[in-house]
Amino acid sequence: MKIALINPSLEEKIYSPWPPLGILYLGTILTENGFTVELLDAAAKFYGKNDVLNWIKRVKPDIVGISVFTVAFLPVINLIKVIKDWNPSIIIVLGHYHPTMEAENILRKYGDYVDYCVRGEGEYTFLELCEFLDKNINNLPNDIKGLAFQYSNKKIILTPDAPLITDLDDLPFPDRKLLDFNYKWNFSGFEFSKSKITSIISSRGCPFNCSYCACTKFAKRRFRPRSPENIVNEILLVADQGYSQINFVDDNFTLQPKRTIKICQLIKKEKIDIYWHTDGRVDQTSQDMLKQMKKAGCKSIWFGFESANQRILNLYNKRTKVSQFYEAIRKTRKANIELIVGLFMLGAPTETIAEVKNTIKFAVDSDIDVPFFNVVEIFSGTKFWDDYNSNGIINQYDNVKALVGTEIQEAERWETTTRVMDFLLSPEEREKMLIEIQNAYQTFFSFERKMIFLWKMLYRTVRSKFMLNMAYNIVRNFKEAFGAISAFRNSKPRGFGTYDE
Repeated sequence: MKIALINPSLEEKIYSPWPPLGILYLGTILTENGFTVELLDAAAKFYGKNDVLNWIKRVKPDIVGISVFTVAFLPVINLIKVIKDWNPSIIIVLGHYHPTMEAENILRKYGDYVDYCVRGEGEYTFLELCEFLDKNINNLPNDIKGLAFQYSNKKIILTPDAPLITDLDDLPFPDRKLLDFNYKWNFSGFEFSKSKITSIISSRGCPFNCSYCACTKFAKRRFRPRSPENIVNEILLVADQGYSQINFVDDNFTLQPKRTIKICQLIKKEKIDIYWHTDGRVDQTSQDMLKQMKKAGCKSIWFGFESANQRILNLYNKRTKVSQFYEAIRKTRKANIELIVGLFMLGAPTETIAEVKNTIKFAVDSDIDVPFFNVVEIFSGTKFWDDYNSNGIINQYDNVKALVGTEIQEAERWETTTRVMDFLLSPEEREKMLIEIQNAYQTFFSFERKMIFLWKMLYRTVRSKFMLNMAYNIVRNFKEAFGAISAFRNSKPRGFGTYDE
């Protein structure tokens, strides 16, 4: 039995693709259990549905498994329709966040195209399903936990939840050779670093309960770390395979400082010469931990600041303080970690324009290198979504318009993301807030700030081999680099799924 696994495209250009670990773990486990597996990162290759269909025609799989976040759901539905139209006998299986939260709705509306939804962590559930289907049994997989499917009478069955994988060391290392894409650190198509990059996850889950995050429900607030030894063994493997940069894509890499320090110490002990990047929380910035991270090759840390207004942070249930922002930046600079990236969310429930301006002002005045501004959106699996649905402010079955690639589609609200400002603000208020948000990048990269920023960047660059290599690559390819930077500066945050009238 042949299985195709797909990381779907959003049908728009992504700035920096990372290897999709979800389908890599699945593909590795299936291969180890005797299945023939083909993987496609359609997002990295910027494949539209017809490109993917042509790939499937060449591969000729029996089963197609697709990893689906909410923002990719509607493009995925368009894709599976053309697959089923070409070959109705192909079994379509959807997994990851959105099918976990919305399995019943998916089967209710698209049961003619979707055969199974895998709910929760999919490695062993999907393996069991493939083994079951490989036997060509006429029965249904009622005994496999973590599935959703339909009987012939359209009755939808949800089997009991599958347990979370508690010992992540038991999982095999992802076989990165299953993907035929050469990942680089690029932005808007320009490669700021020519080095070969991959992603690693050192833990799963997060004990926090942020109102805008679906990880809380998906991983049930359970933090499950891999052992430092297991992680470093994987780093040794990818270094041997020619990778020189790693992006840790944990939900919470720095949650346990002692564990993080142990990972760093083992990297140094093994003399692994590799650069790496990670997210971080501002309340997890032990100076010793940051110092050890720097020594072990950490080159950038991405802080989820979200908002510079304590009222909004409390609304998010973020459990951080604005005063911690400055300390986190100061400590990171003291540790000489080269790049600090700030992640911000604008347009929260009840947020005022003054508060939006205050967050942008913090980004401009603070000593971060790059900001990413996002419009606050809610979707199935988040507390905000549950609250607004239960209070009757929105209805998951509302008819909405969604932008899918370059096309506008009619959809039910649960099929896409919803900007908070679209149902809490008047059109006039929404327009004013969007103008502020969409000018955020230009404000950050204004001429006045550039002068101060450039001097600081020059000083830090000459002290860092990593930064010097990046600067050299920019100078060598100035036209392309300038185009990418200009595209970033002029980008307009607007959200993923919403179409503006």
